[in-house]
Amino acid sequence: MLRIYLLGGCRVTLSDGSDGTPRAKKTRAVLAFLALTPDASATRERVAGLVWSDRLEEQARGSLRQAITELRALFRDGDAGALHIDRDVMRVNLDQVWIDAREVERMADGPLEEKRRIPELYRGDLLADLSAIGGAFQDWLYGERAWRREQAFGGMAAAMRELIVLRDLPAAEAIARHMLALEPSHEEAHRGLMEAFARSGDKAAALRQFQVCVDALKRTLDAKPGQPTIQLYERIRADRLDTPMPELQTAMPTAAPPPAAAVGAAVKPAPAVAEGQIETLPVAVLPFRNVGGDPEQEYLGEGFAEDIVNGLSRFKWLSVIPGASSGVFRGQDVDPRDIGRRLNVRYAIEGTVRRQGGVVRIGVRLVDCEDARALWTDQRTVEFVRLFDVQDEIVRGIVGQLNPKILQAEIDRVRRRPPDNANAYDCMLRAVPLIYQASPTAFRTAGEFLERALRLDPGYAHAHAWMAFWHLMGVGQGWLTDREKSDAAAERHAHASIELDPDDPMGLSFAAHVEAFLRHNYDLAEHFHERSLTVNPNFGLGWALSAAVACYRGRPLDALERMERYRTLSPFDNFRYFWETVTVISLTLAGRYQDAVVAAQPILREHPNFMAVYVPVIVSLAYLGRGDEARNLSRQLLAVQPGFSIKMFETITPLERPEDRERYVIGLRMAGLSEH
Repeated sequence: MLRIYLLGGCRVTLSDGSDGTPRAKKTRAVLAFLALTPDASATRERVAGLVWSDRLEEQARGSLRQAITELRALFRDGDAGALHIDRDVMRVNLDQVWIDAREVERMADGPLEEKRRIPELYRGDLLADLSAIGGAFQDWLYGERAWRREQAFGGMAAAMRELIVLRDLPAAEAIARHMLALEPSHEEAHRGLMEAFARSGDKAAALRQFQVCVDALKRTLDAKPGQPTIQLYERIRADRLDTPMPELQTAMPTAAPPPAAAVGAAVKPAPAVAEGQIETLPVAVLPFRNVGGDPEQEYLGEGFAEDIVNGLSRFKWLSVIPGASSGVFRGQDVDPRDIGRRLNVRYAIEGTVRRQGGVVRIGVRLVDCEDARALWTDQRTVEFVRLFDVQDEIVRGIVGQLNPKILQAEIDRVRRRPPDNANAYDCMLRAVPLIYQASPTAFRTAGEFLERALRLDPGYAHAHAWMAFWHLMGVGQGWLTDREKSDAAAERHAHASIELDPDDPMGLSFAAHVEAFLRHNYDLAEHFHERSLTVNPNFGLGWALSAAVACYRGRPLDALERMERYRTLSPFDNFRYFWETVTVISLTLAGRYQDAVVAAQPILREHPNFMAVYVPVIVSLAYLGRGDEARNLSRQLLAVQPGFSIKMFETITPLERPEDRERYVIGLRMAGLSEH
């Protein structure tokens, strides 16, 4: 199998053991970006715009063609299938390629035996050898590198803690030393070494390690140890190591802010948003900077910033602070942590506009105001004469991508915090990724978090909306067997969400899906979708859900068009696999069986417990005459959902037209599934 190493530097080993590392830095950048996107694929346009953001569009496309030529020359013979490239899309075939960064991602969420192996792979920062590419790629790399680092350190710290509890002190010490070799100021690693030394009977070494920690923090961050480190030191010094103490913070690598001298005082973390009950999340849109040097072009940036404010304001869970309020930062290069403190926001959206001759370049960046990380970047290039014709389209694309990126950032934030003191907002955020895991255990945990959110705040509209979706998902997957009770609960929560916030696009879209999928009230469902997308035409999830209703009503071509709108607005949605199942169903209903089978492969490979995708693929394989494959997939479906039958399908299917239901039933019979 071809192996791609990205941690500590980029290296490729071909399946025959020979070196296949691209020589050109930007070719390595292309390969790395493809390997790390959620579905390991991207459009050519996206790749060219990211890696060659400093060039005109035609030049960027030409440079990408050269990079593709180099990759094809390297990936040959037995490795030719590792990379798929057509006119529009580039894709790494994950079933033929092993990638160290993805392996660490899997290990970090795994059991102890997986976590303790992370040091074998995490030998340094992501793409440490790619430091001079600049532009949009550098912004992407900054955020991706920080996230991968945090994930790896979190997994290693968790393994270290478990090994200390199990008294495997040498193994815990080895992990702590590895962490400190990479990050000398990582306090939890210092605490791990202190405790390992103390529990092995070397009190002097434990106390010396505390001083090493003090010196490292002073030297690298001009900071002092935190309270958990000081408390551990005091307990070791007083021979009270086993005295209970407050639970340590969840593992998280220490951020590296600028030296204190640069800001005139010791660095303090930005308080940003108060941690009480949050119904709306404050986000600042800063004035876009005119970097072209011509003051007469200021109006371009002001127009884009204003349009983005208007677009984001349609997402009811965001409270958008516009450029007028953030104008104090106009034209300044300000530390995002200062923005967070002064405007009391957790995230800021920055932008630049540059006009060079007949071309305008627009750059946008989403920044975390707590640690100054760039979470997402976007670069657009357009001819000036076309700018005002396509400005609305550009803004829609930017706004549509910002919403899921902010949501994912919030989900990642609450994951790093102990759940004991979570408020209703945090509980809801913890539930969302668990729902999408398509696992019965994660599903039940998600329901518990949503119940807790509603106990804490019975009037929380978004929690009601997600609870409605939770019940809907449980029925569709066969995890909630009392259909009457689940249908009633889903409808109750959906209506509560709309009553509490009648103009919330998400609540309207989820209510629409409840009406269509569970109640088969298709007219009301389309009414709710029309309201949702009128309130916020940039709501990508709303377009995907409306595509599902179009499918149910026998309009697969309309559904495919709506899914295309979803992809345009949410190209990097972390939960895209869930909604791409609508594409598979649409293709099946349109009689495009081969396309349906191809579209389903990433979902089947990466989310084998997601029952909804199996049925249309089984039907498509049956109509293609590939009976053995259809029967094999049927056996896999029965492993995921024991007892699945044609009768069960007929009970839960939301398809409205008898001919569509009959098409499915015939296909399932051809695949050998039982009637009852």
